[in-house]
Amino acid sequence: MKIRTHLSWLVIALALLAPTAHGAENAAEAAAGAPILQEKTVDPSEDESNEPKATKDEVEAVRSEVQVLRDQWQRSLDLGFPTTVVQSNRPLLISGIGQFRYTQNKPFIDDGPLPANAYNAVTIPFFALNFAGNLRKDYEQGKNVDYQLGIQTTGSAAISITDAWLSYQIFNSLDKEGPRLSITGGQQKKYFGNEATATEAFKPTIAGAQFATKLSLDQRDLGLVLAGDLLPANDYGYNYRVPTIQYWLGVINGSGPNASEINNDKDLFARIQLNAPVNYDHLLRGLSLGFSGYKGWNTPSATTTTTNTITNTTGQIVSSSSAATVSQNGPKERWGADLAYVNTPVGFTLEYVHGRDIVAGSSTIKNGVGSKAGFTQVDEEGYTFTLFYNFGDQFVASAKQQDRYDDYYPLTYQPFVRFDSWTANTDHPGVHTDIWTAGFNWFFAQTTKLQLNYNVTRDYKGSGNVTNIDAFLAQFQFGF
Repeated sequence: MKIRTHLSWLVIALALLAPTAHGAENAAEAAAGAPILQEKTVDPSEDESNEPKATKDEVEAVRSEVQVLRDQWQRSLDLGFPTTVVQSNRPLLISGIGQFRYTQNKPFIDDGPLPANAYNAVTIPFFALNFAGNLRKDYEQGKNVDYQLGIQTTGSAAISITDAWLSYQIFNSLDKEGPRLSITGGQQKKYFGNEATATEAFKPTIAGAQFATKLSLDQRDLGLVLAGDLLPANDYGYNYRVPTIQYWLGVINGSGPNASEINNDKDLFARIQLNAPVNYDHLLRGLSLGFSGYKGWNTPSATTTTTNTITNTTGQIVSSSSAATVSQNGPKERWGADLAYVNTPVGFTLEYVHGRDIVAGSSTIKNGVGSKAGFTQVDEEGYTFTLFYNFGDQFVASAKQQDRYDDYYPLTYQPFVRFDSWTANTDHPGVHTDIWTAGFNWFFAQTTKLQLNYNVTRDYKGSGNVTNIDAFLAQFQFGF
């Protein structure tokens, strides 16, 4: 009897402790006489104000912690990376630009001999690769740390570094209403005017303005550049932002690209540009006025050769010579103004630059007659004017409404004319070089175009002496 009683209590205990289900298990317990557990239903009208509730911030915090734990577990178990190893999935942007050129000197007007070192030839004058990305991406304020590394090869097959810099956004770059400020250190372009600052992808002519090359304004240099803008205007319909004021301040070596310092003085440059603060579809969009200045130092070397001729006791003529080289620091100054209207279909650019340099001379003193080589200050100036007109499928309403895939770009045509003048010494204004250019650009994509240029060069050497040099250039420039 006692054994049967104990067995009954054991069965009841096991039934109570066993997990119950909502189906057959409840029916079995009902047949055994055990009570069935019902789910609690909540009446929405009941007051639950006294029950603790989680806030939205607390829920988000829990989700964030769960996501962190999930990422750590995924890295340590699935990928095999420990959590102490830095891993980044930020993209690397690779771009490039190349040029394939044909040059024919003196094609039509002048049938005389070719000038020295001028040949009709097919060349690849320029090919460059650029690698860009960011080392730190700030998703809240856009205070990113960006980098760029560029290499190029020229017709001589030499490889050199173009851009090599790090840049930090000091102000919030995600705020379209506020100003922007960045600092960039490394090798980069000098911000002086429009012609020298423009990269190869956006230059309208095959050959750049004379003053940009003669005054070394288109060369990159090593240093720090502070760039910013003020009073931006925004057209949110077109996602268009244009600052009313832009400015650049730079401290550089002044020795050129991939070159060490040649003196103890740093070169300084500054540029300010005023833009028309208008909407994207306004007639004055693309109108800008800029002023640029550059102050640096150059260290030319002057050589004096001294020659003495004497007759010795035997009647023989004996000559002796020696050379002395002297270096001296001198000014390297540039200032300029530019006016541009880059719009469609008609646009123009106008730029003037004045330079001042110290130039070293060489001389010979023979038997005490002559003077030592000295240093002279020379003023130079140059200016250029370009007028262009855009037309093509890009501006046709039907083409604007077409679906555009990644490899689609409406064809655009750009005829232009340019006048470029350079005077190497303003004390001799009759000695200067003028170049007239008639050109045509055929755009297959935004950075891929076929360029046709006809250059008429007039080299005025003073006293009515003029040399005519004409050249036809065809170049296919592609970018990716």
